Amino acid sequence: QYSASIVVEIPEPIRSQIQSIREFLGTVTAKLPVEITVAGSSGLGYIPVGTNLSIIISEIDRIFPEYMPFEVSFSEIRLFPNTSTYYLAPFDRKLFDSIHHALRMSSIPFADSPLPYTPHCTLCDGKILNHGEIDNIFSLSFPREPFLIDTVALYDLPFYDPIEGICDCNLLYKKTINS
Repeated sequence: QYSASIVVEIPEPIRSQIQSIREFLGTVTAKLPVEITVAGSSGLGYIPVGTNLSIIISEIDRIFPEYMPFEVSFSEIRLFPNTSTYYLAPFDRKLFDSIHHALRMSSIPFADSPLPYTPHCTLCDGKILNHGEIDNIFSLSFPREPFLIDTVALYDLPFYDPIEGICDCNLLYKKTINS
């Protein structure tokens, strides 16, 4: 199933630090780009199959220069309720919410999502964790220093099964935005 998402990519050296955490936790998430999704999972669902790529790119090129580049830092590790998905939460989510709203108002079609929008960078997903492992995840050291987000990307995730540890992720478009 075609399932495109719009994300902002996390730059080096923060990207490598998060990737190291993902590899330590050993789930399928380690195979995915290190990013924060702004549309195409929670809040706004994925972009449907057959959507004209030029429409998506045109809207990305129109919307993102208004917001980027911008500074971000992570505040804590959280767990989505009733899941095994742990993530890094940004210290301030207001700008992510604003970008999400701008995409909602754009001409890009999105599927419905039953989940409210939560900006996050996933650390691990799909692994059944015992109590000791949960304590370890919340006590992990993670990057807290501010970093600059200046790249937006569009990814297709046609196949993702965190339980089986299989995923297929394809970059469709990427753009660095300078001030």
